[in-house]
Amino acid sequence: MDVCVIGAGPAGLVVAHRLLDAGVSCSVIERLDFESLSLRAKAGMIEHRSVQALRPSGLAAPILERGTTNGVVELRVNGEGHVFDYAALTGGRGHFVFPQHLLVQAWAEGLIQKGGTILFSTDAVAIDPEAEARAPGRASVFARKQSGESLAVDCQAVVLAAGAGSGLIPDGIESHEHAYPFRWLTTMVQMAPLSPRTIYAPHRNGFAAHLRRSPELTRYYLQVPALARLEEWPDDRVTAELAVRLGEPPGAIDGLIVERDILDLRVRVREPLQQGCVYLAGDAAHLITPAGGKGMNLAIQDALELSEGLIDRFAHGTADRLSRYSATRLPSIWRTQEFSNWMLTLHCGGVLNFSRGEPDPTATFAHRLHGAQVERLFTDPAFARWFAHQYAGVDEDSRS
Repeated sequence: MDVCVIGAGPAGLVVAHRLLDAGVSCSVIERLDFESLSLRAKAGMIEHRSVQALRPSGLAAPILERGTTNGVVELRVNGEGHVFDYAALTGGRGHFVFPQHLLVQAWAEGLIQKGGTILFSTDAVAIDPEAEARAPGRASVFARKQSGESLAVDCQAVVLAAGAGSGLIPDGIESHEHAYPFRWLTTMVQMAPLSPRTIYAPHRNGFAAHLRRSPELTRYYLQVPALARLEEWPDDRVTAELAVRLGEPPGAIDGLIVERDILDLRVRVREPLQQGCVYLAGDAAHLITPAGGKGMNLAIQDALELSEGLIDRFAHGTADRLSRYSATRLPSIWRTQEFSNWMLTLHCGGVLNFSRGEPDPTATFAHRLHGAQVERLFTDPAFARWFAHQYAGVDEDSRS
């Protein structure tokens, strides 16, 4: 076996597809069963550059055939809407919208159909740190099936793309981390979107967001105090507060809440992204806030670069690109973290002291600063263009 991929999320599946297409042998180990993996509704905003990069391998097909597009965002400040047409500044290239769990399902099914191997309900428990010492260029991944059966996968490279992957991170990889002093309550509501647009709504009560996922599903975010618990936010309280912050009439959000969670806003970048024959991708390499919708895109872009290096190594016998994987990806990862941090500050900065859930005496000042930022989007062409390209994921010199 050339490559063992740990994790059947977006990063792991993109790597596996591209290796299989290039004749490089690989297996994927996935902790969840197929049904559970396909039900984990998460991200849904896919950048222009991600879709264009997926086209040559056919992996963009589910997005292009079944997804929708979005090129307009609405900023609602205390219920007052400001519509920003960012696609107009990027040559008509906005976001694609397609739920992550449906994309993962399509990619997993497609991999199996063309002969790929996914070991579902199998938990990778260790990467043998001595394997390479015994046989240079070799690795062993120890795993345990849900039935209790143990197995070992011998390979020449390991792609660690299993979420945070903290228990499998090799020694010598450093983590840079930060936690924000508030949380987001996330819900998936079984209802048509309130608007065809993404809505970001900074409010004196805290931030809220409305994001389309499909004609029948809409995702909402609600900023809550750092110590908030789900039981303190029953469905009727959530929907009522969303309506207030979004400037909608009471009862506007009336669908069934099919998923709810509290999201800790933690960020992390691990570096280097490679140690020996182990390579990190996706959430194992970095965590990013949902602000700006960059998480799945970073994972896809990691996977595309890493797979190129692995193909060069195992199909063509050249290791230069693979050896530069970490140096190639980290500058882009840090730039994206910076943009996400900027977006989070735009949305949430200073409205309330959410660490205590009390009014912050600086809130009025921060709220006025936010108003100035929103105004700048509509009055400063250079700033508007910068935001449009960063948000949509369109390179300034892109023409495709």
